[in-house]
Amino acid sequence: MRRLAFLLSLIANPASAEEIGECRFDRDTLTFAGSPVEQATCLLRKIGLLAERSAQPLPPVFARILADGSTPTAAMKEAALAAFPRPYQDYARTWADAPLSKTEAGLPALYFVIHDTSTPFYENEPFPRHLDTDWTVNSFTPYMDGTFAREPVAHIFLSRYGQIWAGHEFQEGWRATKLESRVVGPAARGRFVHIETVQPRRFIQGYSDRGHTHGPKPGFSDAQYRQLAALYVYTSARAGRWLIPAQHNTVDAGIPDAHDDPQNFDLTMFANEVDSLVNPSRKQP
Repeated sequence: MRRLAFLLSLIANPASAEEIGECRFDRDTLTFAGSPVEQATCLLRKIGLLAERSAQPLPPVFARILADGSTPTAAMKEAALAAFPRPYQDYARTWADAPLSKTEAGLPALYFVIHDTSTPFYENEPFPRHLDTDWTVNSFTPYMDGTFAREPVAHIFLSRYGQIWAGHEFQEGWRATKLESRVVGPAARGRFVHIETVQPRRFIQGYSDRGHTHGPKPGFSDAQYRQLAALYVYTSARAGRWLIPAQHNTVDAGIPDAHDDPQNFDLTMFANEVDSLVNPSRKQP
């Protein structure tokens, strides 16, 4: 009788859904905890050396567009498309009216995840002097020919001089975090879009293991912030809602062996570029 009562109590009061990581990802709803603004605030925390995370204010443009229920306009999408370099601009226009990926359960893409490639890796050598224009730093070949991985690890690769190569079209569900590949599994594929930004690494002085590396400062070029913003507006327009911006490390925060990227990411610079596309009248001359 007691066992029956216990079983009935479980039915009447089911256990709360499992929440994963520091930003509390719900395995059932495939959503982080809180409102879109609260999720973005957690997912856009500052990532310091060795993945030390700290709070930082959510820029007003994200607080506004994620809270007011607005959707990207056709003019915003066109501004994003016009900002893309060729040949990617022509490619993006071909898919501009197509929806983004969905999960196997039909949930639409919701998160825009920023990564850095952490390559080329220079070990103890100094970074090249002209990172933003050095072809050996910015070549897409390692990400295309199987050197970096058997398949492209993200939807988009973005060089430091602002060129874009599509590893997967945004309609294709893809995984590029431990949350998706090792914890939740295939059910999460399609909930995230992934952007890899080219950023080299080298060992922190005095260390010789890949757990102790650092990227250059500044971590991102102006062209990368500009194209990241265009990609954010473009994918959000295709989604019909503002995607929640996130970072690789904060998505996986709390999961063992989480990556530490993107390093030296300036949230304010990214937000300013988004604001210039969303509110062109505010753009500085």
